Amino acid sequence: MTTHRPLFAHICLLAGLLITTPQTTHAAQHHAPVGKRGVVAADHVLASQAGLTILKRGGNAVDAACATAFAVGVVNPAGSGIGGGGFMMLHDPKANKRIIIDFRETAPAGASRLMYLKKGLPKHPSRTGGLAVGIPGEVKGCAYAVKRYGKLALAQVLQPAIELARRGFPAGRHFVEGLKRYQKHLSKHKLLKEIFYPGGKPPTLGQMFRRPRLAKTLQAIAKHGPDVFYKGWIAKDIVDAVKAAGGILTHKDLTQYKVAIRHPLKTSFRGHEIYTMPPPSSGGAAIIMALNILRKMKLKTLGHNSSTYLFHLTEALQHAFADRARFMGDHPLTRKLLPKLTSQEYADNLAKRITNKVQSPKAYGSQKRSPKASPRDGGTSHISVIDKDGMAVAMTTTINTGYGSKVIAPRSGIILNNEMDDFSTNPGKPNAFGLIQSKYNEIAPGKRPLSSMSPTLITKGGKIVLAVGASGGPTIITGTLQTLLNVLVFGLEINDAVSRSRIHHQWFPPLLFIESDLPADVVQALQKRGYKTRVWKVPFTAVQAAQRTKIGLTGASDPRKHGQTAVH
Repeated sequence: MTTHRPLFAHICLLAGLLITTPQTTHAAQHHAPVGKRGVVAADHVLASQAGLTILKRGGNAVDAACATAFAVGVVNPAGSGIGGGGFMMLHDPKANKRIIIDFRETAPAGASRLMYLKKGLPKHPSRTGGLAVGIPGEVKGCAYAVKRYGKLALAQVLQPAIELARRGFPAGRHFVEGLKRYQKHLSKHKLLKEIFYPGGKPPTLGQMFRRPRLAKTLQAIAKHGPDVFYKGWIAKDIVDAVKAAGGILTHKDLTQYKVAIRHPLKTSFRGHEIYTMPPPSSGGAAIIMALNILRKMKLKTLGHNSSTYLFHLTEALQHAFADRARFMGDHPLTRKLLPKLTSQEYADNLAKRITNKVQSPKAYGSQKRSPKASPRDGGTSHISVIDKDGMAVAMTTTINTGYGSKVIAPRSGIILNNEMDDFSTNPGKPNAFGLIQSKYNEIAPGKRPLSSMSPTLITKGGKIVLAVGASGGPTIITGTLQTLLNVLVFGLEINDAVSRSRIHHQWFPPLLFIESDLPADVVQALQKRGYKTRVWKVPFTAVQAAQRTKIGLTGASDPRKHGQTAVH
């Protein structure tokens, strides 16, 4: 198989220069690069380049998105990888259709509603250890997508990630900072400590870092297909690791895993069609609810990020997150309620309840208070791609919180997710992101946990305009929504739209999170309206966007996560 050594060396050299160049938190490129043949936006320059390489070799947007996802799992392992799952939404320009491939993790057959309330369990069993692991779906999801909608073989799509894992890559800023942040937790696990802290310390910025175990695993998948992951030696390695860590995942769970094909939620806004995620994601419904509430307001006249604009945005978000907590889940009743929840009539009624000040939580819904929330981007990764033929992909992948369950399969080097924490593991209590969950999100065998992932596509006249999404738990919803508004309402250039200051409110806790560079007078005005604010100095959420404009294809990768787009 061709390895393309000169190209790989060139890409790594480029990445090394970019990775070691100091960056300010929200500094965006002044002008986004423009191309004609393709654009890939990911949270690591090497991952974006991996996707672009596949486009140059004749692949389409689906091939490139999966190549990028596999590469992200190598170079930014805290957030995603083949031990997790996600959602892909694609725009087929020939058929003018949007298709969703749901490869979200699912609960094992041995899972039960109150499994985490049993006596004698370790602390936070839904977040750390074998019981936290859901059935991974990324390998099967990408295998299906490439076979059904791609142009290349899965082996070709995997090749850039294999090379990165085998030969090594310069340790990036997000990778190094994450290892420092998680060192206390990861060092408790012998193999994780051995792999990520050689000599007891994390790698330095720009230091070459190899992942030989994972390289062999990816090579095996390239040679034998997804069956080696779900039925072969990799499956055994995963099951043995989970069992040793106290989990219940079985070989049968892996062999019976299936992807699901879904239809997107749709709304129209400012002359565009917006397609976004249905359950088991809450993101699409929340975004549409917020847009519907804001639809009749003269947002542009309020001024971008003015206190009045941010007030109305925050109130819309509180309504959306309150209903998330009450109704959302992988459940038939949730799907039955969706037409009402996403209707304009329902939104108009909510909009009438907005006054000029923050209201009692009961005005948005009644639930017990969540004690805390942390909107930091611990896990998850988003990828946006548009190719020369107008095919587009918005794809979000995850292992949930940083380094997932902290369980690693020893032979394969796969870091396994802790997606079980996205269920209502303890009714009325918050998950790792401080979110209260609906009764419709209770654990059941084979069920998919509720997600905030919000891969979104925007078209106009049947042609793709924007592919967008984000990482960062519940801030995925707020980050994606604000980027959409920045483009469609305020007409910001894509780099500016992605990098501008953002806020986050998820109803409970009753806190308005604000990025540190929001002007002090705006913050004070919001406080006068009754908000309890918290300035979040560590950036939260990272948006990735690919855009088709009159002059070509362009994109933006959020500077908050030090990523970079690749354009051809």
